[in-house]
Order: sequence, then C-alpha cells, then structure tokens
Amino acid sequence: MDFATTTTQRGLADAARRHLSDRFPPSRLAATADHGVLDPEDWAALDRQGWLDAELGPVDLALLAEESGRALLPQPWVGTAGSALPVYQSARLPLPGPAALVDSSDTCAAHDAQDWRISGSAPGVVDAHLATELVVAATTRQGVALFGVAPSEVSVAVRDDIDPLRRYATVRLLHAPARLLADPGRTAELLPALRLRSAMLLACEAVGVADGALAEAVRYAGIRTQFGQPIGSFQAVAHQLAEAYAEIETARSLAYRAAVTLNGAGAVEAVACAAVAGPRAAVLACEVALQVCGGIAMTWEFGLHLRYRRALWLDAHRVTSVPPHDALAALLLS
Repeated sequence: MDFATTTTQRGLADAARRHLSDRFPPSRLAATADHGVLDPEDWAALDRQGWLDAELGPVDLALLAEESGRALLPQPWVGTAGSALPVYQSARLPLPGPAALVDSSDTCAAHDAQDWRISGSAPGVVDAHLATELVVAATTRQGVALFGVAPSEVSVAVRDDIDPLRRYATVRLLHAPARLLADPGRTAELLPALRLRSAMLLACEAVGVADGALAEAVRYAGIRTQFGQPIGSFQAVAHQLAEAYAEIETARSLAYRAAVTLNGAGAVEAVACAAVAGPRAAVLACEVALQVCGGIAMTWEFGLHLRYRRALWLDAHRVTSVPPHDALAALLLS
C-alpha cells in the first residue's frame, strides 16, 4: 500500500502537537493525575481547534489520536471521537460534550406512555464520570438500539486503576429516562463500525505513547554521561533504542493502514493487526525508556510512569474490549 499524508494533514498534526505541548506540560499532567480535576476549558479548546469537526476523516483522526497519546491528553477525546461522535452525526444532532459509550448486553430498554426507560448495568465503561451524556446500547423488543442518557439519571462508580488519567467506571441504570439516538436497524450498522473506529484510534494513541517514551529515552541518553561520554554511545543502550524504534515504526505503519482501510474491505484485519502492534510497541518503548533513564525514572516527579501506565492500560484494554488475536485467528483460519 502506498500511503503519504497530505500537506494539510501534516499541518493538522503539527498544530495539534504544539497545542497539546503548550497546554499540557508535565507539571500539569502530574497535577491532574494527583487530583483528578479537569478544566472544562480544555475540552472547549479542542473543539475550537477542530478536533470534533464532522469533516475529519479516519486518517485525520488517526493523526490526532497519535498526538493525544504523545501528550497523554487528559480529556476523553479518544472515546468521544471513536465511540460517540458518529452516533450524533448519524442522528443529525449536536455533540453535547464529552460522551462515553455503554456497550453492554446487560441493558434493556422499554417504552412507556411517554418515553424510553433503560435498566441494567455495565462494568468497565471508560471515562463515564467525565461524560455529559452516555450513549447506551440497550436491547429493545425490536433489537439493540442506541440511546442518550444523562449521567445524573444513573449511578456511576469510578474505580481506581493503573492509569490515573483514564479510568473505568461501573454504570448502573434503573428505569433511567433516555432519548433514542439510533433505531435497531441503524444500530446494527453503527455498533460494529464504532468498535472498529475506537480500536483504530486506541492503536494510534498507543503509537503516540510509544513515540513519546522513545523521545524521552533518546533525550536522556544524549545528556547523561558515563566514562566521559553520553550513555547513548554505548551499544547496550543504542541497541535497545533501535529495537524500540523498529517496533514503533511497524506499529505506526499498521495503525495508518487501519485508518486508511477503516471504511473499506479488509478493515477488520487491518484494525486487529494495529490493535496488537500498537500497545505492544508502547509497552516495549516505555520499558526501554525506564531502563535507559535509570533511577530517576523510578521517581514520581519524573513522570515517565504516567506514560508506562497508559501503555499498560492500552495493552490490557485491547484484550478486554476487542480481542484482536481472536479476530486475526478467525481470519487466518477461515
């Protein structure tokens, strides 16, 4: 496959990198991780920057996801853009703000005299506590449909997890009032596409996490000296960095392939490959960075642990949400 980003796309990625670098320095990420308080203006700034525009294609979104991973963006943009935004676009409704998809088989919807009511529960909903509306997949008499539910109408129990900048929550609904966003016929088309799109964006985010870790390791290897020379000149260090670089470039190629083919034939295979390679590259790059940076990397203040935590989260989430190895095995054996 021949692939190259356009001048406009490169400009989009560069502008995103500058914006995130200026707005989310390491000190602010550390404060957010410690206290868990997000500034609503950050979300508004992303909107002004065009991160939620309907005109963005899969490749544009992939580039933004990569930059969000590099910066460890402490906003629920990946989940909103991946799993919720297309639902509102399909319904021709404005996005109310950050949104989270509740994709569970344990939620049911019934229509009473006035409106829809949903009951059930869903564990492992990403960033549900940050959502202005929950997009709930619920079973009706006609099949699974998508509904919008206000967070104030449900119970959201956030759990502490490995990544303080991205948390799971258990959502419980008891006759929660809901508005219909997509009927069963439309949902049958939307839901599989949402899962693929979300997995693609998370794979691209993982590439950004990995690239940021490698950049930190290379920078440190160039300024830390031993025996009168930078440690990066020693083969024991250089070879680890080279191995991480090769893994990242493979993951990046697969992630871009997934973005290019997202709406066409071969999307399932391409996304599955990217979902395997991205988190694997992120974990490797972070572990190499931890080894290269040595003792300082073990400190809370250095901040590399936040990147490693996100890499581990991505590696675990890909298994629990969309099992890519299962998808690849099915494709290879079919």
